[in-house]
Amino acid sequence: MSDRTANRIARILAMIPYTVEHEVATIDDLMERFGYAHRNDVVKDLQLVFLTGLPGYGPGELIDVDIFDDEVTIDSADYFSRPMRLTPAEALGLLAAASTFLASRQAPPALASAIDKLSAAVGADATDAVLFDIEAPEAVSDLREAIDSNRLVKIGYVGIASNERTERVVEGESVFFNLGNWYFSGFCRRAGADRLFRVDRIDEVAVLDELYEPSVADASSIVRYEPTPEDHVVTFTVGPASRWVSEYYPGDAEPLASGETRFTMRVSDPMVAARLLLRLGSDAHFEEGETVAAALDDLRYRIATRYA
Repeated sequence: MSDRTANRIARILAMIPYTVEHEVATIDDLMERFGYAHRNDVVKDLQLVFLTGLPGYGPGELIDVDIFDDEVTIDSADYFSRPMRLTPAEALGLLAAASTFLASRQAPPALASAIDKLSAAVGADATDAVLFDIEAPEAVSDLREAIDSNRLVKIGYVGIASNERTERVVEGESVFFNLGNWYFSGFCRRAGADRLFRVDRIDEVAVLDELYEPSVADASSIVRYEPTPEDHVVTFTVGPASRWVSEYYPGDAEPLASGETRFTMRVSDPMVAARLLLRLGSDAHFEEGETVAAALDDLRYRIATRYA
């Protein structure tokens, strides 16, 4: 979704409850309050609202917008007349996902304040039971320092497949958290090409004095998970609404005759899969994976004790 589309949707979602609350709003008022530059833009967005509503999308479910002269009324949108109420499970799942994204250092600054507000609504104890800090290895700060100052960095790296240690001089591009691991991407002068390094396989970091011209490339968008013999394996099924899991996470997906999907994934930390299963809730059915089952039981127990 483009920024322009996202901003348009956000503005429409704010305009609907405002108009419902005031029963009647004027075009000029909506322009001023929601930052529209032209009257036609307000009308176009209101016409788009005509096509939205609850599933079923029949006459009784679609939102009714009436524009008469300069006045606007919106009916059949009572679910916009008050703030959305999340269930405890929905709130905890949202907090877990948002906190993970925030800890990756790739999230916009506004996410932190949103997490604070949601945490206050859920309760600090409940939040502590589910949320976690992605502890950054010591090397991450040195690698970030090298990238920020456009200085070469010399690393000692133990290959995942070969288990052999080599020394690399790298023009750093990014440091990021993805799929349960920290990664360092950059142009490796030894290989003469872009490379992606798992930070937990880096045993030495030295920031050099030599500068380099930074590249606009960012390997974080093309990271691929490389399984290891130490990985924890978990298998579970998900319903159609959660089929996105097989597209977002690396693993093996098997469509079932029931309409569900059996998914097998490998993770370096069983708690990563446990939190995913908790987030999916009743739409996911665990099948096998001892270490993940233990992590999931522990997570559920910690949540239950907070609510006891």
